[in-house]
Amino acid sequence: MGFKTHTEGGSWTGGGTEVFNCNLNERNAIDTAFNFMVSSGIPCLNRTGGLTSLSNCLSGKTVSSVEIDCRGSSCRSGVFGTAPRGGNSINMCDLGLPPSGLAVDTDVTVFHELIHSCGGGELDSWSLENHCYNGHGTINPGPTTVSGFVGETSDLGGGLRAGTFVVWEPGTGRVFVKVSTGGSWNSSPTISRGAELNVNRPSYMVPPPSGGGGGSWV
Repeated sequence: MGFKTHTEGGSWTGGGTEVFNCNLNERNAIDTAFNFMVSSGIPCLNRTGGLTSLSNCLSGKTVSSVEIDCRGSSCRSGVFGTAPRGGNSINMCDLGLPPSGLAVDTDVTVFHELIHSCGGGELDSWSLENHCYNGHGTINPGPTTVSGFVGETSDLGGGLRAGTFVVWEPGTGRVFVKVSTGGSWNSSPTISRGAELNVNRPSYMVPPPSGGGGGSWV
């Protein structure tokens, strides 16, 4: 694991040099982003409460334990980074890397993508990023992104939808920590709302207001 490399030079018989896909400035920015997650992101989750499983998962994510690529094939226009849900790799794109992106862009992108690697969907990554990195480079999700939250969440009834770690009220734009109680081998747990997250409610409403939003993380 760690930073992904490719071979430059050599021939069909072998040889060549292993070169990092992320240059030194990018690797330094990503290192800083992991450190910021440890010093600020994870403590925010712990203060919020009800997010122990996510906090524990992120605590196990380090630069050496996650495969990290830069400008891989999943990057496309307007995207800061990508990560497979429940996987153990992240792909950083130009907008989330220096010099195109600021240091805070790298910080936010790493946090967002690592939440995906812990099993979170877009609603989870966006809302927890907005909650924990408020004032530190986070942006509001755009209308298309918010509309996509519907398809990746489950209907709880009463106007509520559940993600992996959060519960969402599309009609008001409110987002809460997901609380699961009870359940057994033959019954599902009861899902309820925990602490409310600090998100820009109008941006999380469906249909969302026109305009707003910026780039995207996926």
